[in-house]
Amino acid sequence: MSDSLEKMSTYLNLENEQSKLFRGLVSKFSADEVERLRANISVIIKSNSRIVKTFTDKLPEALKKLDANELNNWTLELINNIENMGEQKSIEVIENLNDFVDSHLNKNISCNFEDASTFIRHFVRGLGGRDLKIASYDDTFTDTESLYLPDSLHYFPVAEKNFSLYKLTAVHLWAQTNYGTWKKSTVDYLLRNPDKFRLAIFNRLECIRLDKQLSRDLPGIWRQLTSIKRTEAESINLWKNWTEKASRLCDKSATSADSFELIDKFSGEDILPPLEPYQSEMQIHKVIEALSERIEKEKEEFKKSLEEFLDSEEKLIQEDSEGNLQSPEIELVENADGDSEDMQFQLSLNGEVHNLPDHLQDLVNSIMQDLGEIPEEYLKPNEKGEYADSLTDQSDNPNNLALDSDDTDSFLYDEWDCTRNRFKRNYCTLRELDIPLGESEFISETLEKYSGILKSIKKTFEAIIGENRIFRRQIEGDGVDLDAVVDSFADLVMGREPSEYVYTRYRNQERNIAVMFMIDMSGSTLGWVNEAERESLVLLCEALELLGDRYAIYGFSGRTNKRCEVYKIKEFAERYLDEVKQRISGIRPKAYTRMGVAIRHLGHLLNSTNAKTKLLITLSDGRPEDYGGYKGKYGIEDTRHALLELKQTGVHSFCITIDTEAQEYLPYMYGKVNYAVIDEVAKLPHKVADIYRKLTT
Repeated sequence: MSDSLEKMSTYLNLENEQSKLFRGLVSKFSADEVERLRANISVIIKSNSRIVKTFTDKLPEALKKLDANELNNWTLELINNIENMGEQKSIEVIENLNDFVDSHLNKNISCNFEDASTFIRHFVRGLGGRDLKIASYDDTFTDTESLYLPDSLHYFPVAEKNFSLYKLTAVHLWAQTNYGTWKKSTVDYLLRNPDKFRLAIFNRLECIRLDKQLSRDLPGIWRQLTSIKRTEAESINLWKNWTEKASRLCDKSATSADSFELIDKFSGEDILPPLEPYQSEMQIHKVIEALSERIEKEKEEFKKSLEEFLDSEEKLIQEDSEGNLQSPEIELVENADGDSEDMQFQLSLNGEVHNLPDHLQDLVNSIMQDLGEIPEEYLKPNEKGEYADSLTDQSDNPNNLALDSDDTDSFLYDEWDCTRNRFKRNYCTLRELDIPLGESEFISETLEKYSGILKSIKKTFEAIIGENRIFRRQIEGDGVDLDAVVDSFADLVMGREPSEYVYTRYRNQERNIAVMFMIDMSGSTLGWVNEAERESLVLLCEALELLGDRYAIYGFSGRTNKRCEVYKIKEFAERYLDEVKQRISGIRPKAYTRMGVAIRHLGHLLNSTNAKTKLLITLSDGRPEDYGGYKGKYGIEDTRHALLELKQTGVHSFCITIDTEAQEYLPYMYGKVNYAVIDEVAKLPHKVADIYRKLTT
């Protein structure tokens, strides 16, 4: 063992005092541990002088702070960085010894999101209110759709207590959604003056109000929260002073509007109370994005559910003297007898009170959390007459496509009615709309997030390019033509002007392909599905630029046969430039999924190309569905008929879906091998590119 110590001391070129210190520190290790350390050091000292010097200076400190096993891991991490990351990263590993020490000290006491998430998900669901997702993130916050928690917690020196902190942090975020912190009116007020200090004050005031609400409604949870609060006298006094100054927030009737009104009262404070371990800063811009999308979605869901409820109560639907359908007088009233902690409501229809179905009651409670009321416009169901079959068979014009005389961007399409086994002529009015431009940052963030996957996709697509024909002696191109370069050099030596035609170009002569991507923009894609669709398109477009295939991207949605919509994201003739990228970023959920008319229109655009191979790829999250009876068998049969019409023109169709129930209807609509079900949304971006490659090679 002494020989090994001496060798290491020599390796490191230690001075006498350092050498003595080194031998003293290492003497506590076993012979095997010393030999393992010596082997690692022998690798490290073969790197450059800067790394060796930094390592030598830091080693005595490392020996004091780390045991033999931790020291082995530290030196192995350094070796890995030397071999793969270079000098600067290696020096950072050495200099950031304290970070390494902290991570190892925390390893046995920390609680990981993966270990806690299942329990928290069920626990939060048991608290009631809106169904919230649980996800890990760098910051801790809620956007009112999900509760975002850190990857790990090691605030306390005991793992069990950190697990409890996970749970209590989730409770506090849940309380923000349940007790109306993020009512639309309050969020709008805050955004009118988006000052970080004002938001920080609002956050502290809401913490006071929410803590008081939890102490009343969940006393057991409140006792747990109290047990992990800060114990520093300064922190306790600050919170006490703020609570006394904002005493109105302790009333049971206090709302987030009261917290907002008190902001100016505290704007002169120099020091803010430090947040408790279970509290976190607010992310208002994340909130407003989720809030705006949900309000629009739930408005449509509520009106649709209300319409279906009225359909089931046919005795309430009356006709006027001219035979037109008249909606009943509708009023939403609070149900004083409700035994749930959530506020319960009933519908008053022509003065007769009816209990709400569970799904409609949940919608009402969610809307109340966001708006504090059910707006009057929500209680006006869609006019029945607009969707009556008698009003839609406008003519027997045999043309499937016709231009609406009132709108140059509108088209009329037939729809297949399986109940009568014939087309409804010119039944659907479809419009092509421009999609609002989104933020360009989404593109760069996606490329960074999937950089590894994108490299793999491009490598696969480049292999396809290699099968294509190479044109030599080009003035510009994808590579260098060595034969042309040699000839050009010979001309230069002989005093002649060298040729500029020294490049090779790949020409995709055999891939005469045109592909139409049809993207589901229905309301059900809200959230992660929408994000995964956009990420998939970014990766796909980046890779398709290598192949040179002609491709177009259109979104589709709509509401009723009178408001069918497709959204231009990229036309065949357009290049994949900044505006197209921003359109992809701007894809957002809209209304419903009337697929047949969208297939007919996009198929018409696809058939206008002169490509040898034509492919329609649909990216969707569910089955066809819309107002006016377009659901179930009717919607599936119309979609299937539209696909058969397209097949007769030589277009091949394929569907990619995340609907786990797709096996029930997709084989019937698309055929047994013309669809793929992705079982996880996170896999969508990679799978879409892989499926495209298989379909086109």
